[in-house]
Amino acid sequence: GGNIVFHSAMPTEKLEGGVDLLFSNFTRYRTEGFVNVPLTEGVSLRVAGLTEDTKGYVKNIGTGNDYGGEKQTFVRGTLKIEPPSLPNLQVVLRGSHLDLGGQGLGGFGYKILGTLVDPSLIRQPGQPLTYNGVTYALPNGFNGNSWTGVGFPIDTRFRDGIPDVNGADIGIPTLADPYKVNYAGNIFRKGSQSQLGATVTYDLGSVRLRSITSYSDFDLIRTGGSLTPVLLNYSYAQTTSKTLTQELQIMSNEDKKSPLEWIVGGYFLDDTARDRSVTNFNRSYSTATAPAGQQYSPFGFTYAASGGLNQLTAYDSFSAAEQKSRSLAAYGQLSYTLMEKLTLTSGARHTKDDKDFMASRFNLAATGPGSYFAHSIDDPVNYNCGGFIAANAASVSASPTAVEQAYNFECGKSSYSYTTYRLAADYKFASDQMVYTSYSTGVQAGGFNTGVVTINGVRTLLPFAPEKVKAFEVGTKNTFFNRVLTLNAAAYVNDYTDLQAQTSIPNPNAPLTSVIALVQNIGKDRAYGFDLSAVIRPAKNLRMSLDFNWLDAKQLDYAVNNFNFGGTAGFCGITPSCVAATGESNTVQGTPFPNARTDPNRFIPVVDANGTPTVVGGVPQYRYVIAGTGRDGTKYTSRKAFSPKQTFQIGLAYDIGLGAAGTLTPEVQTYYNSGYILTDLTPDYGKNEAYFKTDLRLTYRTADGKYTLQGFVNNIEDKAIITRAVYTNHRALLVNYAPPRSYGLNASVRF
Repeated sequence: GGNIVFHSAMPTEKLEGGVDLLFSNFTRYRTEGFVNVPLTEGVSLRVAGLTEDTKGYVKNIGTGNDYGGEKQTFVRGTLKIEPPSLPNLQVVLRGSHLDLGGQGLGGFGYKILGTLVDPSLIRQPGQPLTYNGVTYALPNGFNGNSWTGVGFPIDTRFRDGIPDVNGADIGIPTLADPYKVNYAGNIFRKGSQSQLGATVTYDLGSVRLRSITSYSDFDLIRTGGSLTPVLLNYSYAQTTSKTLTQELQIMSNEDKKSPLEWIVGGYFLDDTARDRSVTNFNRSYSTATAPAGQQYSPFGFTYAASGGLNQLTAYDSFSAAEQKSRSLAAYGQLSYTLMEKLTLTSGARHTKDDKDFMASRFNLAATGPGSYFAHSIDDPVNYNCGGFIAANAASVSASPTAVEQAYNFECGKSSYSYTTYRLAADYKFASDQMVYTSYSTGVQAGGFNTGVVTINGVRTLLPFAPEKVKAFEVGTKNTFFNRVLTLNAAAYVNDYTDLQAQTSIPNPNAPLTSVIALVQNIGKDRAYGFDLSAVIRPAKNLRMSLDFNWLDAKQLDYAVNNFNFGGTAGFCGITPSCVAATGESNTVQGTPFPNARTDPNRFIPVVDANGTPTVVGGVPQYRYVIAGTGRDGTKYTSRKAFSPKQTFQIGLAYDIGLGAAGTLTPEVQTYYNSGYILTDLTPDYGKNEAYFKTDLRLTYRTADGKYTLQGFVNNIEDKAIITRAVYTNHRALLVNYAPPRSYGLNASVRF
């Protein structure tokens, strides 16, 4: 892990400005501009802004709109005040506003890649199945869903009544083209963010004082359809956040040359974040009236489409949550240089985090024929602990009180205190050659899960603890041959403990029929690697760059909770030979196979503090060992998601002098990635194989540097690269792809 810090340009005492115009395929238009104005002595203003409009690069051949479209407008103003009468004072005021639109790529992903299926396990109704010596009777058949299966381009969330594999209907086929979908329903995204900030610095000779204040107000609504050719449902998700931060610093003045440099500071954060989402079912849709090929039904282990989504069987889903976070921290760091060569650094930070969290809980279920709850993203939500949230007035219910009290909030509080520190040393052989080493610790704050559970008759929210890391690094930074060669290298080891990982448990409110997804602290992993970076300037007009990264990242102790797959409607509900007490109701992340009965070695019983096995609803509880020690002592490790073994990048640029006409610079950048897995849970499904990605630039600049014209091509190979992956219902893998090949022109002027 790490951070990339962006610094916007500061106002100067010079009148200047510039405009950049970009046009590329996908009808992308982008205009950027800035102007810097000295208002009076010691006061300067810089204003920058942009507007962008891009059509989606994911073609939707259905009735909906394309995905990936962007529309944004942004403006930022920075005012720098350095009063001549107070030469030691600097005040920087910032304000910005962003309006965000377009379609985006959806909240979690835009394309179903497929589902893990073992074709040898597919059974017709009445055919038995023997797996690892255990035989199951399957009156309704089985679709072959298995955690150890292979990926099939099938969306198993719904069924269409058409046979897919071995004569069985296991879902809806997906399109092979990563940039083509077939969805009904238009989507949109609408958001805004306003920010204000002030940085005040005052020099007191050998000491410098600084105050940094910021405020942000964020609001975003994003929508999504059912990702099917027929609009079965439509979702709205809204996130709002109001954040205030204040930091005070006292530090040594870097302008005063001294072997001792130090800083002491305090930090305060107050953040209120709210999330709510609504999924509206299409009650006008029914399998009874849908045409052939569009008779979609919820997933089940039967081959004939049955039931359907209509107003008699479905009600809208709703969820809301609020988290108030307050963080206080005090920190200090000092460095001392000996003999102008060796610098020793130490620092520490103590942090206290307080979190108040509330999440909605379904209070009463709809009952009786014709019962459903309706919801709208515009319905008011009263964020109060224990208070009821009414359903929309359009709801129909056999119980009027159920409509009035559809949901209520449950609340929790947590407080965490922790200290992190850093020790470092660097040695300068010369002004352009140094070696360094550092050891540091880090913490990612804990929090709460949104799922409300009942334990021992008490409704509660389950917390998770902070995640910790210990990091060690050694490296060197150098320039050689009068800056012809810049060479940097680093090696590092990161050890993570109390990993915050997404997993699932049986719902204590209904342990045999439903599950709860939650974050838990379940293990540890480690990563070590080597980074090499070089820039070579063999001639004044020739530049070459090389970056190489080698990484070994593994899960060392990673066991996920298991749960009954689908309860009475799932695997154990379709075969009389599945006995809950044997433990086979415990499966890996929503697939029936393997389970604790068929593959016992990697299923470890969950025990309490006294070593007694945990039983919920008569079902023994287990954890599946992704990485760690099995029952027979076997050690297992697992790769880490999105962690390629090797990457390298090579760049080459050459300035061709055109005399008084300026320069022409061709440039090429080639990036290689050795490939990576998408999820820790299924390492061999949907992984990105090794790939190259090449970008080209041809840039013309006038001799005075005022005018620039650039042509570009990005991703010449037109490689479809998966950038995000998440499992949705019934283990269908939902992914996003980075943009395909793009090309265009960029023109700029400076004055």
